[in-house]
Amino acid sequence: MNSKTRVLNVLVTGLALFAMFFGAGNLIFPVMIGVESGVEQVPATIGFMLTGVLLPMAGMIAAATSSSGVLGIIERISHYPGLVFCWLIFLSTGMLYAIPRTAAASFSMSFQASTGDSHLALFIYTLVFFGIAGYLCLNPRNVLDRIGGILTPALLILLAVIIITAVATMSPSEAAPIEKYASTPTLKGIFDGYGTLDAIASFVFGVVIIRALRQKGFQPGRQLFGVTALSGVIAAFFLGLVYFGLSMVGSRVGRLNPDVKDGGEGLAFAAQHLFGPAGRVVLGAIAILACLTTAIGLVEASTQFFRGLFPQISRPVWVVLHVIISLAIANLGLEALVNVIVPVMMFCYPITIMLVVTCILDIFIPGHMFWAYRLSVWVAGIFGLFDGLKAAGVLENWIDTTIPLASLGLGWLIPSLVMLVLGLIIDIAQGRMKQAYDYDAVARERNQSLVSAGLAFNEDELDEVAKPQENATEKSDSDN
Repeated sequence: MNSKTRVLNVLVTGLALFAMFFGAGNLIFPVMIGVESGVEQVPATIGFMLTGVLLPMAGMIAAATSSSGVLGIIERISHYPGLVFCWLIFLSTGMLYAIPRTAAASFSMSFQASTGDSHLALFIYTLVFFGIAGYLCLNPRNVLDRIGGILTPALLILLAVIIITAVATMSPSEAAPIEKYASTPTLKGIFDGYGTLDAIASFVFGVVIIRALRQKGFQPGRQLFGVTALSGVIAAFFLGLVYFGLSMVGSRVGRLNPDVKDGGEGLAFAAQHLFGPAGRVVLGAIAILACLTTAIGLVEASTQFFRGLFPQISRPVWVVLHVIISLAIANLGLEALVNVIVPVMMFCYPITIMLVVTCILDIFIPGHMFWAYRLSVWVAGIFGLFDGLKAAGVLENWIDTTIPLASLGLGWLIPSLVMLVLGLIIDIAQGRMKQAYDYDAVARERNQSLVSAGLAFNEDELDEVAKPQENATEKSDSDN
């Protein structure tokens, strides 16, 4: 592979990753920040990007530390707890909620104004939507090329049209921000970005990105780590650029119509104001492309995960199963699932962030970490369970007053960091900082007795789990 081909492959992969991250929620969140923050739009948006962009980028770098993505990383926190974590994130970001939500959200932003609440129109739309997503996922070798080389450029062009036109022809808001952005807009933006939960998606999409890059010829070890991380940086750059642009659109909408209820309504107002009746077509195309690329990425990632767990079931069957279940849920309604999915995501998010932190720290520390992974992530999971139960209404708000930062959704942060330090001290005391450790060999030995029961990952999905720096020497010749 020559250098020009390498650069093109990484660029296309980065663009595809951007499109997979950029779904309906990512389209409307920054618009509403612009509407509500008024003259504080810039600091509020910068805060949003600190967590809404940097956390997913850090998640991709963390995922790159294993050439199997999250499938290898979970072995670092122990097999069975990691397996439960994977099931939860792949079901909640997959066919039980996030995938059907992409179809429902894009329908509401594109055709619902014309068709009303027609169940037939929704069924026809979702049938076509998931038919396209399923068809593209049936050939995994080309799926990223189709997203990054065709769908993403079309999405970026449409976004550029509406953002550039709005900035050039409309004046920004001069109004005072609403109360929550009045005193510390950057801090409030940080928590808005934290609430997107996109760090979880980085581990999910990491499965797709790493496998696709390996199929393009990038070798496990230093090379694969570098190009996977670079793909994350490219995706983060475009996310930040688009987020800031949409926030500027929101600021201009806030000047003319400060009473919009949400970002989707704000975008619809801007499109109508700028382009008249054609504006709804532009907005509809943006929503469909944004949600379709996310749906394709989620179907592909979830299919790879379950294919690894149950290799006796063929890949096409998994794709069709995801499409059928997502189609059914999108038409039956998502409201009943929200009460279950939101607590699950609140439980998983602290675990995900601590995995990101420890994986990135592991890059710079010699040898390997053992208790640093387990203690920090397990404690994050315990506090995440509190957050999940609170979101489900099982626990009262007394927890917000008894645990530091719990009222901000960060009650897990200080205890987890303390346990990370304690785990590092134990690992140093036990001499692990002077030893290499092959997580891959441990995973393979453990999985041999479980493959026949369908409880273990397919070995093809766990070729190499060790940290990139542990393989750097032996891979350096092939990298160069």
